[in-house]
Amino acid sequence: MNMEKKEYTYTTNVGDYVVIWITGNAVKYIAEITQEEPLQMKVQETGPFAYLKAGDFIVLTYETSQIQESQDACDTLLKEYKDKGHPLISGLASLGIKDDNLYEMLTQE
Repeated sequence: MNMEKKEYTYTTNVGDYVVIWITGNAVKYIAEITQEEPLQMKVQETGPFAYLKAGDFIVLTYETSQIQESQDACDTLLKEYKDKGHPLISGLASLGIKDDNLYEMLTQE
């Protein structure tokens, strides 16, 4: 049996979205890249999740590759996590959040 390991890729350009774990927190978040080098990102516009730097987070390769692949792949991932009872969370204005609170991210149905 020939088992090939699938490689998941993603980009970290300013404005790209990534899925992360924030150190010490079991919740998975959707973050927006704010600086490429050194890598920095935000989950909210203000507050403690507005300025995350190396050591504050772990980028989740599979999940990030899915949300960057296509809207269909992103919707499938969001639905899968919601169905498992662990929805992806964010508070980004660029994702339509107007009050800077954290919310479950939903599919574009």
